[in-house]
Amino acid sequence: MLAGKTAIITGASGGIGASVARVFASNGCRVILTGRRGEALEKVRRSIEADNADGAVDCHAGDVTNAADVKALFETAVRKYERVDILVNNAGITASGGVEIDVDTFRRVLDVNVVGAFLCAQAAFRHRVPRIINVGSISSMAPRPDATAYTTSKYAIDGLTRSLALDGRPLGIAVGVVHPGNVSSDLLSPAEVEDRRRTEGLLDAENVARSVLLMATMPPEANVLELCVMPTQQPLVGRG
Repeated sequence: MLAGKTAIITGASGGIGASVARVFASNGCRVILTGRRGEALEKVRRSIEADNADGAVDCHAGDVTNAADVKALFETAVRKYERVDILVNNAGITASGGVEIDVDTFRRVLDVNVVGAFLCAQAAFRHRVPRIINVGSISSMAPRPDATAYTTSKYAIDGLTRSLALDGRPLGIAVGVVHPGNVSSDLLSPAEVEDRRRTEGLLDAENVARSVLLMATMPPEANVLELCVMPTQQPLVGRG
C-alpha cells in the first residue's frame, strides 16, 4: 500500500514509533527512523529487517528540538530518496505533576512534544511533504489528574494540527492527528501498565500503528483530520 513512498518517523526507537515503522516497512515503504538514541534506532532497524520487510530502513539520530538536526534529517532523506512522502510526528515525553510541577520540567515536555513537532512540520512544509500525521493523545479529550505538562502539550498538538491543515490546504499538504488511548509504552511504569490493563484496558502499539497506516494510505485528495483509537473498555469521558 505504501510501495515506493518514503516516510520519516520521529521517536522511532520504541513504542508507537517503532511499531509504525514496522507496519510501514511491511507495506513497502522506505522508512527513516529518527530519535536521540542511535543504538536503539539500530536495534529497531535490525528487528524490522529480520522480518524481511519490503521497504528499506534507515536510521538518522538527532534531536527534534534542535532546528539544525531537523534540517539535516530532511536534507539527508531528500538527498537519498529525492523526496519525502509522509512525516509521522511521534516523538514525545511525559512527566507527572500537577500545578506544582517544576517549570523546567514543564518547559522540557512542551519543547519535545510541541516545538519538536512544529520544527519537523516546518521542514516538511519546506520540502512539500504531502502528508503529516501527528501523534496526539486521548489526554486532549479527557485529561488525567497530575499530568499538567503532558496534557497541555497534547492540547497544543490539536491546535498545531488544525493550523497546519489550514495552511497546508492550498499547498496540497494533508495534516491529521491520531489520538491513542491507553497503550503499552515505555512511558508507563510497570505499575501503571498493570493498573490500566486491569481497569481500563490496554492497546498494543501495533493497533495504533495500523490506525496511522490507514491515515497514510488515504488518497491525496482525502485527509483524516482526527482519529481516536483506544481500548474498547476505556471510558472517553469521566475517567478522572
